[in-house]
Amino acid sequence: MDTDIIVSKFGSSAMANAERIKQTAEIIKSDPRRRYVVVSAPGRVNPDEIQIRDLLYILYSKYESRESFQDTLTDIQTRFEEIVNDLGINFNIAGEIAELNKTLLFGKSRDMIASRGEYIIAKILAAYLGWNFVDAAKLFFFNNDGTLNETQTLTAISQILSKTSNVVIPGGYGALEGNRILMTAARGDGAGASIARVLGASLYEKWTNHRGIYIADPSLVEKSAKIRNVTYSELIELSYMGITAVHEEAMLMLRDSGVPLNILNIFHPEDPGTFVSTELPEGTDRKIAACISGRKSYRILRINKIGLNKMHGLGEKIFNVFSRRGISCEHYISGIYNFAVVLKNPMFDLKREEIIKDLNAAINPEKITVERDLALIAVVGVGMGTVKGIFARIFDAIASIGVKVQMINQGADDLNIIIGVHDEDFDKTIKALYDAMILE
Repeated sequence: MDTDIIVSKFGSSAMANAERIKQTAEIIKSDPRRRYVVVSAPGRVNPDEIQIRDLLYILYSKYESRESFQDTLTDIQTRFEEIVNDLGINFNIAGEIAELNKTLLFGKSRDMIASRGEYIIAKILAAYLGWNFVDAAKLFFFNNDGTLNETQTLTAISQILSKTSNVVIPGGYGALEGNRILMTAARGDGAGASIARVLGASLYEKWTNHRGIYIADPSLVEKSAKIRNVTYSELIELSYMGITAVHEEAMLMLRDSGVPLNILNIFHPEDPGTFVSTELPEGTDRKIAACISGRKSYRILRINKIGLNKMHGLGEKIFNVFSRRGISCEHYISGIYNFAVVLKNPMFDLKREEIIKDLNAAINPEKITVERDLALIAVVGVGMGTVKGIFARIFDAIASIGVKVQMINQGADDLNIIIGVHDEDFDKTIKALYDAMILE
């Protein structure tokens, strides 16, 4: 099998109108290795526009509540007709909308209706390029619990796509038993990663309206540098802290199959973007951290008791309390007389009194306190934990701006250091850490 293949995923911005589709087509045609393209439903060009997928959800909602939905159907048809007419191609949009209407009246699911945004735009792009179209429902299969049926999916991709080149595929959905459709959490990333894995692609590209990943949020650090190279392990850590460049399921699939990823910008295709691989390329120039990112609004529950460290099965008793109540623990920090648990799950607020009651019964602590408005900031970088003086640098940076550290925790794999501060100190702490970790 020829593995000099690039699988490219284009998001909703790239499909928003004819002008952007033309830009996308030029990108695709500029490299003959781009032979498999996955697309999202059209997004919006102007902030006041409604996205196609939202219009489809409105359409289904009106049908379900037995309201008249023809006006929404007309709006959807008009949006697609504008794209087709501006592209100057012969494409039967009226026929596609008639089929959508029939599908709706046959009582198909909400997911089936929502998926028609990806389905129709993929057919339009294929017609414009003169390429083949393959329906995602023939390639991606899911179990009834929503998990990917890997055997059926990988077999279908191999059987269909290994014999067909220059293909456009709609992303974001797949087939369930009984000819049903499921919209997936991984969206088009999961589809593209699956194709790249099976075909042994040399590269998976994700084209967005961003120029890759930045070391710190540019809205907080105005002149933040961009990350040129990052490992999958680092990016997976960062995804936990809110950097949603690629869905985690897709990243794991790409990492495990050894396919590198490039995050690129449709408006600046000359920009090299951010390159993601299992190992950093030789000669990668990096200071200390790959990236600094975080989230606000955590809670921290502190348990105090003399002799807590001598209590057998302490961790098990504490975590069982949270597990029974369906609450996830994000981090924990232990000491001789105290144990602290960091919580994000909003359900904790609803179950707070029950949890405290359960903890009192399980370990009979002297005191339990709960603090709100805790922000967690992750400083992420391969081998960063082994850098001499790293904690001194962090504490000096934070002390210089008069911020109190509420907690600090180092990952076992030397990949990240987590710092807790009050929400109100989040922005200035990010800036201070950026200066300390990146600039010399």
